[in-house]
Amino acid sequence: MLSGVVFFSASCKKCKVDGVDINSGEIVDEVVLYPTSGYMTPNMGGEYVIGAGDPYASRFEVSFDGGAREAVNYAMYTILAQPVVARCNASFERNVTVDHAANKVTYTIKVTQCSNCKEERYTENYVLVPAFPSNYQVVNVLEIVDKE
Repeated sequence: MLSGVVFFSASCKKCKVDGVDINSGEIVDEVVLYPTSGYMTPNMGGEYVIGAGDPYASRFEVSFDGGAREAVNYAMYTILAQPVVARCNASFERNVTVDHAANKVTYTIKVTQCSNCKEERYTENYVLVPAFPSNYQVVNVLEIVDKE
């Protein structure tokens, strides 16, 4: 009598997302924004442009060298936000373009996330950009790409 054991091995593809976030366009590079608290965006009423006259303006500090913090100079800079709920394994590509001819600022976020990761996280996506006139229209664009 012939007997044998057969072993089956199945490979399970695990989704991997490059954990590096990318900022481009008009976003000021090599800067760290420090909000005084998290979850401010739910209280902003959908207005995610923070300038000198905004009630949230005093709630941010900035560091240009990764060390010393200072108040944001709103004569030179504006803070934009775009809250996103993404899966726990995700990367973000943020881009801001300014069209001075059309008086328009576009803040685009592309989120690449693993569809098999069920846990979600809330990110506010604050970025520092050169100041622009308050009459400019700000458009937020969100693209979510699910990976298997």
